[in-house]
Amino acid sequence: MSRLNMKNREIASTGGAVSAGIPPSSRMQKWIHRHREGIVGYSILSPMLLYFAIFAIFPALFVIYLSFTEWTGINGLPAWVGLKNFRAFFTQGDYVETLVRAGVYGIIILFFSLIIGLLIALLLNQARFGSGAIRTIWYLPVLVSFAVVAQMVTTLLNPVDGLAKQMMIRFGMEPIVFQESALWMSFWLIVITVWKGVGGTVIIYLAGLQGIDTTLYEAAKVDGANRLNMFWHVTIPSLRPITMFLLITGIIGSFQIFEPVQLITYGGPHGETNIILFRIYQDAFQSFNFGMASASSVVVLVVTLILSVAQYRVSQRKVT
Repeated sequence: MSRLNMKNREIASTGGAVSAGIPPSSRMQKWIHRHREGIVGYSILSPMLLYFAIFAIFPALFVIYLSFTEWTGINGLPAWVGLKNFRAFFTQGDYVETLVRAGVYGIIILFFSLIIGLLIALLLNQARFGSGAIRTIWYLPVLVSFAVVAQMVTTLLNPVDGLAKQMMIRFGMEPIVFQESALWMSFWLIVITVWKGVGGTVIIYLAGLQGIDTTLYEAAKVDGANRLNMFWHVTIPSLRPITMFLLITGIIGSFQIFEPVQLITYGGPHGETNIILFRIYQDAFQSFNFGMASASSVVVLVVTLILSVAQYRVSQRKVT
């Protein structure tokens, strides 16, 4: 029995020596062979992951860090101030007002974009002749630069020789100086933003309409449903996932309205059309207060995240 135990010990020690004696290159080759699919996958994704890390993750983390500091972006290094910027956001200036105003503008723009986009998509879905050209025409404003749109609007609303003033004079109306009215500038801001972005909503709704199973409509007809009933009980439920997607992206986009304010209203008159993103731009690149601008950005991020999650949960609850 002792000889057998000694022999087993010799075999075990020899096997261990053999395994320990495997060259590192062979181990690496075996490991690569075992995980070759993962290596290929990460090799393909690595450029995109690197791009995302450099231009998304790092800037986001840096902004969060700057929100707790004071920094001009030019001289010196960021100085840690803790929650000072966040206290200033909620107690000083018009930050909360610009945030609420952005939300109000966003809700109005989102409402009209969804309604108009759905109606146009329904009409285009029934069109047979020239439907491709009509869809292209509706989508063209999305592709036009906002700088070009702003130049067109400025020419239209020019208080000296604008087209709108000339038309009002021709029809015997008293010319309106739109730039002096917060109501009118808010109106044009909403109209231009809806016109500029409704094409994307139309295309998404149109894709959803064309993906609805036609047998659902046929079954509804057999049950005696009219067009209104089919729209309410077949079309709307079928488009619910797309509508939820547009709602969530619209909520996110409502706090990102910037170009029409910067290029058309300039936040006026008297700051009545100033919204949070334009205020962040003013703090960062006019006042060089990067700490306050970063704190405002973090607040917008948190509010947007909360609203998006709440909207998603409400939509899921309604579905179930």
